[in-house]
Parts: sequence; C-alpha cells; structure tokens
Amino acid sequence: MDFLKTEFKRFFSVTKWVLSLYFKTFPVYTTIYVVCRILVSFSNLFNAYVIALVTDEAIKLIGTGQISSSIYKILALFLGTAFFFTLVDIVNSYVWRMISYQEWWKFRKILSERLLKLGINQLEKPELTNKIQRFNESSSLLSEQLQITVNTIAVFITFVGSGFVIFSSIPLVAVIYLGVVIIESFSNQKFIRLLWLLNRNSTEERRKAATMSNILIEPAPLKELVLSGGTIYLQNKIDVFIDAVTDKFKKIRTDWNKAKIINKLLDSTIFGYGIYQILLRVINKVISVGQFTFEVRSLRIFADNLSQVASNIVDLRESAVKISDIYDIFSTYGQDIDGKIKIKTSDNDILFENVDFKYENSTRKVFNNLNLKIKAGEKIAIVGENGAGKTTLIKLLCRLYRPINGKILIGTLDINDIEISSWYKNMGILFQDYNAYTSLTVKENVEIDTEINKVTDESITNALKKANALDFVLEYKNGVDQILSERYKGGIRPSTGQWQKIAIARVFHRNAPVLILDEPTASIDAVAEAQIFDNIYKFSKDKTVIIISHRFSTVRNADRIIVLDKGKIIEEGSHEELLKINGKYAKAFKLQAKGYQ
Repeated sequence: MDFLKTEFKRFFSVTKWVLSLYFKTFPVYTTIYVVCRILVSFSNLFNAYVIALVTDEAIKLIGTGQISSSIYKILALFLGTAFFFTLVDIVNSYVWRMISYQEWWKFRKILSERLLKLGINQLEKPELTNKIQRFNESSSLLSEQLQITVNTIAVFITFVGSGFVIFSSIPLVAVIYLGVVIIESFSNQKFIRLLWLLNRNSTEERRKAATMSNILIEPAPLKELVLSGGTIYLQNKIDVFIDAVTDKFKKIRTDWNKAKIINKLLDSTIFGYGIYQILLRVINKVISVGQFTFEVRSLRIFADNLSQVASNIVDLRESAVKISDIYDIFSTYGQDIDGKIKIKTSDNDILFENVDFKYENSTRKVFNNLNLKIKAGEKIAIVGENGAGKTTLIKLLCRLYRPINGKILIGTLDINDIEISSWYKNMGILFQDYNAYTSLTVKENVEIDTEINKVTDESITNALKKANALDFVLEYKNGVDQILSERYKGGIRPSTGQWQKIAIARVFHRNAPVLILDEPTASIDAVAEAQIFDNIYKFSKDKTVIIISHRFSTVRNADRIIVLDKGKIIEEGSHEELLKINGKYAKAFKLQAKGYQ
C-alpha cells in the first residue's frame, strides 16, 4: 500500500511539473490549447442532444406535411455550434503545432541550463548520465504527457455530463461499468511497472549500444572499423542487446494485450446490456424516440469516456515513469552553489593551500596536502607522467571540482566565495580534449568564447596569425567564413593539427589575463609548435600562463617548471635549475632529447 501511495504521489508530482514546464515556456499557447481542448470535448454530447431534439420534432410532424419554425431553430443551433466547434478545433490544432515546432529546442536549452547549474562533477555520475540518456530517449514524451493530461481533464468533464444521464436512467449499468474499469486499471498498473523495470534495468546496456551505434555512423572512427572488420563485431554486440531486450518487451506486451482483449469483451457485453435496458424504456413509453437516441449516444459517450479516462491514466502513468528521470534531473540533484563575490581584475596570485582531492567513487586521493603558489604574471609549466594530477589541478583551478580539504585562493579570496562567471571572464583555457565546432565557420570557432563587441575582422586575423593558422585558413575557398565539416554544403574537414591551431587561435582571441593550455600542441609539428610558443610568450608578457605538456621543448622557456608525481610536487625551478638537480625532470628531458637526436 505504501508503494502505491509513493508511486501515485510521484505520478502527480511529475504530471504537475510537466504542466508547469509548458505553462512557463509557452504560457499563451498552452492556455489556449487547454481551453480549446476542453471546449471540443463537449461537441459529441451536445450533438447527441440536438439530434434527439430533431428526432422528436420530426416524429411530431410526420403526416402533417409541414415544417415547424422550431425545426429551423434547432437546425440553426446545430449548424452554429458545429461551426463554433470546428473553429475551436482549428485554433487548438494551430497552437499545438506552434508548441510542437519549438519545444525540442526550448527544452534542450532548459536542460543545458540545468546541467550547467549542477556542475561538471555531478555530470560525471553514472546515475545522472543514465538519466540524461533517458531524457534523450524520452523527451518527446513531455508533449505526450501534456496532451494526455489535458485530454483526460476534457474527457472527464464529458464523462461527468454523460454519466449524469446514465445514472439517472440505468444506474446499474453505470455501476457495473465503473467496476470493470477499476479492474482494468489495476491490471494495466501491473504491466506498466514491468515495462518500467525493463527500461530502468537496461539503461546501462542501452547506453553502450547507443555509443556503439554512433561509432558506426561517424566518419572518423568508421574508417578504422571498416579496414579492420570491426563493424561486424560491433553490429553483432548491438544485435545481441536488441534481441535480449526485445524478447522481454514482447512477452510483457503480449500478456498485456491478452488482458486488454478480456476487458474489451466485458465492455462490449455491458454496452449491449445497457442498450437493452434503454430499449425497454422506449418500448414501455417511459422515454421518447428522441430521448432513446440521446440515451444510447450518452451511454456510448459514457462508456468511451470512462474507458478513455482509465486508459489515459494508464498512459500517463506509463509516460510519467519514463519522464520521472527527466523530472529527477530538475528536482532531485542539488545545483552547484556559486559564490557571490565578483572578481574585476586578475592581477592576483593563485594559491593552493593544503589541498586534498579525490574523484567521487574513488578511494585514491589525487592530491594530498598540495601546496602551490603561482604569482600574477608568472609563466609556469607543469610536467609529469600520465595520472600525475596535471589536468586535475587545472580542473580545480577552474572550480569544475572542489577540494575535499584545503583552499584555493585567488588573491585573498577563496575560490568558493567567487562568482564563478566573473573568474571565467579572466581565463582563456584550452584543454587537450578541446572542442571542434564542426557546424560553425572558422571565424565563429574563433570568436565563440569572446564578447561580441570585442570581435573585429582584424582581431580574428591576428588570433589566427598568432596560432600559425592564418596561412592555411586563407587557402580555404571561403577563408574565415569556411564551414568546417564536409557534412554541410561547401564544407571541408580540417586536419587534426589544423583543428588544434584554430582552437589555439580561440584562446589568443579571448585575450584573457590568465592563460591555461593543457597539451596545446599535441597534434602539431615541431616547427609550428616552436612558432606558436614563441607567440605565447611574446604576446602574454603581463599574463599569468600555465602550460601542461609532455614535450620539454615547449616548457623550457617557462619562468618556473613544476614536476608532479603521483599528486605531489617533487621538483620545481627553471629549466636550467632542474637540469642541475639531475632529478626526474633532467632524466626525462635527456631521454626525450636522445629520441629527437
């Protein structure tokens, strides 16, 4: 009983949230849609009543050879209301199409805004990732939930109207109908839960199958798969998943359909019995022929609407179960708490003070009592083996994650107390997994991180030049207006090295006081790399620069080099100082230099 109470409470919460989502996003259209849908629901019952009036009036006039004025009034009423309901239906259809045309884009925007507030650390949780996957699969159910909810309200109002007629004429039939619908509802509830459990328990496998399916349609990974024959391997794994889930889905749906057939047989039997009772009433002259047609039609409307209400509730429950994961994204997870202090200038030292950090669901600490000071305007390089904590340090500095102990200070301010958007305005960042915006042009790829009022043709050209990208961009057919994917008309595909240079140009163009580069030239040849780093040092004299790299040629000119090993700073100093120490840095540098020789 407690389970049912919890389930229905969640059902109403989800439905209420969906309604509020539409009313907030499309207030005018949604209001019009609801009103029109309720008005349209009255048309069948009203038409049945008018036809009954016409029938009785026609019977009165049989044999007279005349048409009374009341017939014209009734026909005028019928035609007038028919036109009215048609007009309402057209308006209803129009506003729904306007909602449908925009909702996918609007809701994706709302989701992205919500995920931004949750913080990167939450987005890497498997259970939240699963919910986002189910959002992508079930977002269309939001409109279905609204439609069914509004339809249920409209149908229920019509059901009440027809029910008044049926309860007053054949109450026993009405009571039996209610009993059958209640039994049907419990049956449907059982199968809804089975489908929900199947959907929930297979989410992880669906994510894997979806990932494999995406790989099979992406040009970059597909070329390796075609050459190696890996496509068959992935297709077979997808087929195994689909077959296993489909078999379970088929069994549940088959059993559900059997139950539905039994319920429909009961419905038809009761309807036949109801017509028999109404027929007795007209034979015994309790009601007129017109009233007979009205009661028969009312019985059909009553039965259909009662069944529709029950069916809609089932459909609402079924879609609400799937939508509940979308609802959880907006209601369950607490958003990242931002600071309130705005940083106006970046002329501040950066201090890591006794910082401890580990990733969620991990037992190993990445940092344990880390202490590091970066002076304003200093150029530092961070080196170390994979897994040493280099990129994690940058993520902490960007407050993508927060330390479990210790502090990160920007000047004298704790980074947790800073309004993060004001801190980001002072930073130009390029991660090793940088973004490539394939649907944008070169110019748009460069300016995307910059305030629009600071963008000029000259600023774009200068940024590309500093990143050693201007020459190849000018060779493009459309220059800086070249779209960067062959999947779009007139588009081309840059090489990996070209993409990285365009990404570096984006950082140059941002012209932020703090410059952070995580493996910025991994896909670039040595000559171009040297030119780019000359420009980095040349055009960032008053900036704080933090560089992460495995190539020692890119870090040797830094003011200070930090050597990380298993989350600890084991060496620091200039290139020459570290060579004199003859420690881990010197050995790695000599080994890499030997490789170049």
